[in-house]
Amino acid sequence: MRSEDVRTLQLAPLWVLSALVGTHTRFAEPDLATFWDAVVSEGLRAPAAARDLLATLTLDRTGLLLDLELDGRSVVSGLRDVVTVLGPADRVAGYRRALVRIGGAVARARGPYGCQISSEDLNRLLLVAQLLDYSPSRADAA
Repeated sequence: MRSEDVRTLQLAPLWVLSALVGTHTRFAEPDLATFWDAVVSEGLRAPAAARDLLATLTLDRTGLLLDLELDGRSVVSGLRDVVTVLGPADRVAGYRRALVRIGGAVARARGPYGCQISSEDLNRLLLVAQLLDYSPSRADAA
């Protein structure tokens, strides 16, 4: 896989975070802390290929955030590029599901009592899943 493709996949969780919190830079500290916890947590349960990719995100968190700021793609463009890189055969098995689960963890933490997803964040998360061409039935069938 080309280094540009790997970086696109590495930025994908941050685009999911951006979609939920409504900013592309200067994330609130609680949102960022929850996000990194979700990346690590999902990395523990994801299939090997997705786990390996998620592990690379934590090596240089500051550099990754800077790359997001410097990247010219919007959330929609970035997630569509993720779909292109993954291809129809999912080059990185389980990665789409991992992205949606990371988004779900962030959305839950932001919601009422820190354990429910607000209706606004649910709609945003559903949009992210749609942009990623992800559906639970598709993932579970694979």
